[in-house]
Amino acid sequence: MKKTFQGKAVVCLIIYFLCIITATAAQSKVAAATPIPYLRTLENHTQLIVDGKPFLMVAGELHNSTSSTPEYFSQAMQNAKEMNVNTVIASVAWEQFEPLEGKFDFSLIDFILKNANEKKLKVVLIWFATWKNGESSYVPLWVKKDAQRFFRIKNKAGESMTAISPFCGAAMMADAKAFSNLMKYIKEKDVNRTIIMMQPENEVGAFSEMDYNEIALKKYKEQVPEAMVNYLSANQNNLEPSLKISWQQNGQKQKGNWSELFGEKNYAAQNYFLTWHYASYINELCKQGKAILALPMYVNAWLVQYPEESPGKFPNGGPVSKVMDIYKAAAPAIDFIAPDIYLSNFKEVCSMYSRHSKKNPLFIPECERTNPGKAYYAFATHDALGFGPFGIESLIADNAYAISFKLLKDELLPVIAMYQGTGKMKGILKEDNEDTVSVILGQYKCFIEFIEKGKNAYGIIIQTGEAEFLVAGINLKISFFSNLSSQKIYVAQVQEGGYNSKKWNTYRYLNGDETWHNSFLFARGRSYSVRNENGKRFFKHMLAPIAVLNKNLEASLEQQQVECPGVYIVKL
Repeated sequence: MKKTFQGKAVVCLIIYFLCIITATAAQSKVAAATPIPYLRTLENHTQLIVDGKPFLMVAGELHNSTSSTPEYFSQAMQNAKEMNVNTVIASVAWEQFEPLEGKFDFSLIDFILKNANEKKLKVVLIWFATWKNGESSYVPLWVKKDAQRFFRIKNKAGESMTAISPFCGAAMMADAKAFSNLMKYIKEKDVNRTIIMMQPENEVGAFSEMDYNEIALKKYKEQVPEAMVNYLSANQNNLEPSLKISWQQNGQKQKGNWSELFGEKNYAAQNYFLTWHYASYINELCKQGKAILALPMYVNAWLVQYPEESPGKFPNGGPVSKVMDIYKAAAPAIDFIAPDIYLSNFKEVCSMYSRHSKKNPLFIPECERTNPGKAYYAFATHDALGFGPFGIESLIADNAYAISFKLLKDELLPVIAMYQGTGKMKGILKEDNEDTVSVILGQYKCFIEFIEKGKNAYGIIIQTGEAEFLVAGINLKISFFSNLSSQKIYVAQVQEGGYNSKKWNTYRYLNGDETWHNSFLFARGRSYSVRNENGKRFFKHMLAPIAVLNKNLEASLEQQQVECPGVYIVKL
């Protein structure tokens, strides 16, 4: 009887292990069948390819500590889902991932993948490691406590600062080892290719004009690396203006140390020197990580706040636009530089970082969150890969933002993807005290006036035919002129409608007062009622807004009315 029981136990054990082997093999087949996300560079723009198709990220970045526990992360992900994003930007902290040297905690990745898959969201993963916002606050305790092995930046007075030096080889090796283990685990476990892109480090740079460590001072006097000089020579007609001027004013030398090639006016040489070493440090992480799993990898920038701001006031060595060339020369494993935009000159910043000639597509992983129209503008004018307001889980009460993202994600993305790179699409965004803007599309000049003063005004205009346009917009008055003769072109027909499963539905034809008898398109937007029941939010599109039908009825209803862009087909 005992032998029979043991025999059955052995059989059960064999079956158990066979099941595990079969399941693992099945997982491997799924992963092998699903292509790794990658960047595809076309003639006029760059695409992110996910699951074999172009993918535009209507994203939201979570707060810094949101990913630190499953419970907090789960609620935040639900909020993000309700904000109508298709991608979340989440973080993994080195201090949690490797609490003891060589001992890795993969549970962080497990619950990120599980939650994202349940909610059918893609993930861009930030690696908070050696640097986060120029500081080293996310390194493990065993790194923080060993300031001799992991030495810090020194200021001019010779005092150690709080951030780890980019010249610390031990820190780079430890960081790269942890990052490689992270990439290895993602490769094994992310069979659905949920994680589509990686951001190693965050807003790097030193809050000092120079790192005064002995090793840094010695390297500063060494020859500028040959790869940097070769890049300058090969790209001299396309260099960023400040770098080009510094090089030219110092004789456009082909050999010399950093101060000899670039001069020290406003710490230019020190800035370029630190930039080279920060870029080289991160490049090593990307190089090792991509050798395991070749996901797209980018770095993000804390922006220069005003033109003459000195390095060290902004993180010195960080990937700001004026040193983009240095990152391209020093760090070929970094795919692009992405701006975190909290400044008011949003449109100008987009132009600074959307640089197809330098293989630098626009992606905005962090943005202030007062205006969803910035996403529309970035996608349409600059063929952006994606846009993400910061702290998306905290935006849950902003109904107008949520419904604007819903329109963008559910109705407009397929059309936007179709027209990116064609030159037939422009974004419209009211900025500061602007009253009007103009865009040129083909033989037409579109003159846009912003109505409803004090409100966000934004949209997209696409030339879909020789005399036909698709417009998505809110608080816009658009008139059309010949770009050749300035003659006014009258509107023949306007359809107001929307897309359902990529199929156009007309809600009404606009004429008479609604177009000033064929003179303009008034893109006033759509109205939605918002109802909350049992903690859930419900939007209902009001084809005929309550305000138009019955003011008294509107006042008596316990619901909110919000607006987002309307969608129109305009024939001239």
